[in-house]
Amino acid sequence: MCILNLNNTTTKLTNQNKMTIEKWLSNVEYDKFGGTYIWNKEKYGSVEMVAEIRGWGSLQHEFKNQKEAEEFQDQVGEFIAQAIKEKIERDFKIE
Repeated sequence: MCILNLNNTTTKLTNQNKMTIEKWLSNVEYDKFGGTYIWNKEKYGSVEMVAEIRGWGSLQHEFKNQKEAEEFQDQVGEFIAQAIKEKIERDFKIE
């Protein structure tokens, strides 16, 4: 918060655009269609990349075939996105 004194009038200014954890992660989704990214979808349709699910180098050797490895990687991405959503809902009040 900043307090300005203009013409002997005190005015409080707050940063309405201040980024917070709950704003940044309020609407995360995992993109399992051709990507391994977790995105935050903004109100007006824009998206911001939050994270990338990695581990393909080792995952591809842990399963019988590539399809199973891809499905597992998607499950991990979905799990992480859901965990973020649950924590945001539990710890922050979204307005």
